[in-house]
Amino acid sequence: MKPEDIQIGVTYLVGLAGKQVPVQITEPHPSGTGWLGKTIKTGKQITIRSVQRIHRKAGDDKQVGNAVNPKAKQTKATTDTTDSQKRDTDKPTATCGKQDGDKPMSLINAAAHILAQDNQEPMRCKDIVEQAIEQKIWQPGKGLTPASTLYAAIGREIKTKGNASRFVKAERGKFTVTTKD
Repeated sequence: MKPEDIQIGVTYLVGLAGKQVPVQITEPHPSGTGWLGKTIKTGKQITIRSVQRIHRKAGDDKQVGNAVNPKAKQTKATTDTTDSQKRDTDKPTATCGKQDGDKPMSLINAAAHILAQDNQEPMRCKDIVEQAIEQKIWQPGKGLTPASTLYAAIGREIKTKGNASRFVKAERGKFTVTTKD
């Protein structure tokens, strides 16, 4: 488009943040270069300094409604698509020797399981993670610091649940499970 083709009061599709947004041109910019406009969806006033941002006139309402992201691919949902086909199978996930259909055991649940074993002394998170891997009830994913993540999760549970928490801080850096009397 050329600057002389832009008309006041007409709605155009304008490139904003990688999307084409319908904008009504309200007036020329006071500096003499560009225009002031109002977005159709939000009513927000914007400044258009370059004619290259204006793609074309927004013809009808259907075109304006679909103009939010014209480059987005339309996908059809089919009835024969299963959840396993939708998942990314390349990502490693935490597992616990699960059976088909069962969810993997989370690290915090594995920690509660390990600490609840008979005569278990208070343990550090690093030792809990090692035990969970050794007992094959949890396998690490992509995380680089599972012990730190476990420490934060246990601390968060103690803080949010209070007396209802499964864990108790026994001493500095060591946790145990609460005893149910």
